[in-house]
Amino acid sequence: MALTGAQARDEERERRYLAETLELLGAELERLTGDIDGSVRSIEERKRHLWTNLRDMDFAEKANYRGEVDMSVRLAEHAVMLRKRVERLLESPYFGRVDFRGNGHAVGGAFYIGVHNFSDPETQEIVIHDWRAPVSSLYYDFETGEAFFGTPKGTTFGEITGKRQYKIQDGRLKYMFDSALNIGDEVLQRELSESADDRMKNIVATIQREQNAVIRNETARVLILQGVAGSGKTSIALHRVAFLLYRFKDTLSSDNVMILSPNRVFGDYIADVLPELGEEQVAEIDFDRIAGRFLAKVTEYETFSEQVVKLLDHVDEAAAERMRYKATPEFVTDLDAWITSRADEEFVPGEIERKTQRLSADWVADAFEESRALPVFTRLDHVANTAVHLLKNKTRDRGGKWSAADTTSVRKQVRAMFAYKDAFAIYKAFYSDPARRGLFQPLGRKKIEYADVFPLIYTMIRTARQENYGHIRHLLVDEMQDYTPVQYAVLRELFSCKMTILGDANQSVNPFSSSSLSTIQSIFPEADSLELCKSYRSTAEITEFAQNISRNDKLVPIARHGLPPRIIACTEQREQETQIQGLIERHSRGDHRSLGIICKTVGQAEALYRALSDAGVELAFLDYDSTAFAAGVIVTSAHISKGLEFDSVIVPHVNDANYANEMDRGMLYIACTRAMHELHLTHDGPLSHFLAFTKEPTSGLAVDDTETARMDDRATEAPVA
Repeated sequence: MALTGAQARDEERERRYLAETLELLGAELERLTGDIDGSVRSIEERKRHLWTNLRDMDFAEKANYRGEVDMSVRLAEHAVMLRKRVERLLESPYFGRVDFRGNGHAVGGAFYIGVHNFSDPETQEIVIHDWRAPVSSLYYDFETGEAFFGTPKGTTFGEITGKRQYKIQDGRLKYMFDSALNIGDEVLQRELSESADDRMKNIVATIQREQNAVIRNETARVLILQGVAGSGKTSIALHRVAFLLYRFKDTLSSDNVMILSPNRVFGDYIADVLPELGEEQVAEIDFDRIAGRFLAKVTEYETFSEQVVKLLDHVDEAAAERMRYKATPEFVTDLDAWITSRADEEFVPGEIERKTQRLSADWVADAFEESRALPVFTRLDHVANTAVHLLKNKTRDRGGKWSAADTTSVRKQVRAMFAYKDAFAIYKAFYSDPARRGLFQPLGRKKIEYADVFPLIYTMIRTARQENYGHIRHLLVDEMQDYTPVQYAVLRELFSCKMTILGDANQSVNPFSSSSLSTIQSIFPEADSLELCKSYRSTAEITEFAQNISRNDKLVPIARHGLPPRIIACTEQREQETQIQGLIERHSRGDHRSLGIICKTVGQAEALYRALSDAGVELAFLDYDSTAFAAGVIVTSAHISKGLEFDSVIVPHVNDANYANEMDRGMLYIACTRAMHELHLTHDGPLSHFLAFTKEPTSGLAVDDTETARMDDRATEAPVA
């Protein structure tokens, strides 16, 4: 469409502004590179001088010189960080502009918004505003008309007179257009239609109003975010971390932030987001590592992945009942009350005697009572330490000697006054109550079920002082639905900091121990809770297909259309592998980059990986031991695929024997909702009843090279009914 004269002049002005901005950035890059090179030379010269003259320098001169070297190193590191930001801006300086006129001002200003802030070095005028800056909220939160933005000094009111969006790539303006709305659908649709990258990327150019509210929430001590599949909740949570690091840069650093992620593959998948936003990567942890820290010298234990694998193979109703019981808020309350009552009910003060010196039972009772605020085993240690101190002094005052054996004897006497030797004994005794008998079932002599892992850890924390994560000031918890109330109680004890907790109740891995929003709120009653209901990842066709598997009435799909999901029926397993090979071959000739083959279990994924590899297909296999996300074609399980997304997804073995119960339904839903653009499902044998809403195909079809065979609606391919 031909541009009008005014439009052409406007576009020319924008191209000129972009060229001027790039010129400023180029000059700044050159200056920073010179500074870095100069700093490196200066540091090397200082080191050589220090080494040459080391013997002639006194202590003060050496310390002063080393301090100067350290300062030069820090300045150089800062310059390197700034250079990385400038290099990032040279690729795409900004993505949006908002024209705003403050109340009482005759003339407004144009604010260009990008990933980082950038000022003209000579005039100090801000050329690009960081997307996290207060004024940038105008771009995300308002349409044209009256608007305001908050700053540390107060609120500025005025009027938005125009909004513009840009796509700049490699320093070239690809397109731009004006929009009266917040983040127009045109940009969003274009971005969502692109292929998935090898890692999760930042979404600063397409942040929606409801997402921005989550990101910029500064006040919530605990923020719980329930988001439907594809709502961008993980990305939003990472952007929230970046915003908080920017907003509180004087008091909060990346060293004070930690992410609790479901597995290391997911941790690697999201690893680029914060660095893209100009922040340092933050530390990661998962519940398996927490379990290892506490139980390494206490007992062997089943891992969460082992529990899931066992449940997917066969559901033991007795084990499921134990899981359900230990996954309730009431269980935490009961266990907590039991632990607290042990000190009152099962500590029997007695006399302490050593080296003819004695401390009465009353003295012991008083000493124990003085430390009531401490955990019970810490209280016992307090009594023992105080007793050792007194008896040692009395003995020495009378000319006697005190040895390590005497100290050990006193400690043993005090410990003998309490009925339990350690936290494990207290936890096992919890099940001696007739109402709870049978609900603790060890897996052999030295191994416990996963359902007992965090109740035991909670018991350890509540009965003895433990080292916590005191340096962490913000914890991000992902996949919240997969953690039980007692796991949240453990987090509450270990992390006395602000938290962002996010997940989707519809994507539970273990339905016997999953947590809903209300369940988590019972552990954090002070929490603010928000919901993200719009799904951006998948096409409307894929979203509706997944909704028929597991309906979420709150989910609102984005209006982006594509091919309907296809179910391909096969006569036997070998034909199914041939069909999958054909789909992989077709994918390799297409525009899409990533392909996920998502099986129900790791065992099925491994068997398929071997069969396809033997047939000469290049692909990667992800299991519970994997630590990195791989590019290209990936074979994995539904559990491991959580949080990941692919351009195309193949879900094999969708027969009724494989996807039969409610846990299987959850896995099928997770697998299907990983797909952005295309979804294919294959099976031999009767189709799963969870897919009964589709048209059942009658025979197999090898996928050939022609568009006709790919798109033809034949009886062998079942689109959504």
